[in-house]
Amino acid sequence: MAVNVISRYNNLFNRIKKATVEDASELFYDVRNFYAECKEIDSVSAKRIVTIFSEKFQQMLEDNASAYDKKNEKLNATKNERYDFSGEKDDTGAVQTMILQLMGSLPKVSNKANAYSVNTAIDNAIKSGVIGCKAVLALAQYPAYADMVNERQKAKAVDGSKSAAQKAFEHAMEMTQAEYGKQCVALYHQGARLRRLDKRVNSFMKSVREDEVNAANVTRPSFWGSDDVAEVMRMQA
Repeated sequence: MAVNVISRYNNLFNRIKKATVEDASELFYDVRNFYAECKEIDSVSAKRIVTIFSEKFQQMLEDNASAYDKKNEKLNATKNERYDFSGEKDDTGAVQTMILQLMGSLPKVSNKANAYSVNTAIDNAIKSGVIGCKAVLALAQYPAYADMVNERQKAKAVDGSKSAAQKAFEHAMEMTQAEYGKQCVALYHQGARLRRLDKRVNSFMKSVREDEVNAANVTRPSFWGSDDVAEVMRMQA
């Protein structure tokens, strides 16, 4: 029987040392069973393996929380990243010229009769490239022309106003944020599983502590009669 306890202890010890979060639940039940079945045979080994598991499990909880916080911090940092326009060519003059050209080609008031020509002029400006798109966005800021630029055109102008470098930067940020977001979700769910298991671990550890208290208070027969062990030892001293 003692050999079996030692073998099971060694097996659990090695598993605990190598355990990952995915192993935690199964390992907990094996440790609990070992304790229940072996505490009367070898209380020292039974308690020791419980302590080793408890320390390992608490480390898992701490590591998960730390990893989530760090990954979430990186996610937020990428969300605050902004494209550096300092390397972009100054096209302010070209945009101003295009704005004036648009204003000259558009009517003072938009109505059903001229709606087609207004849309055509703005669409053509957008199709012309970055300068035209920036001009349309600027034009939409003027109260007299704001109603002439519809939401579809604004959306296309926003996208078209970006340089290839800006689009590449924003795409990279989107990919990075998606990856960090995915990792945060995985760590959150991992932590949720650990926290659910933690409730069972705490309940089990409470029962282990109660066993220790009961063992310390147990009465055993002695040559003085059925006295408390601690009292007997005191009297012997």
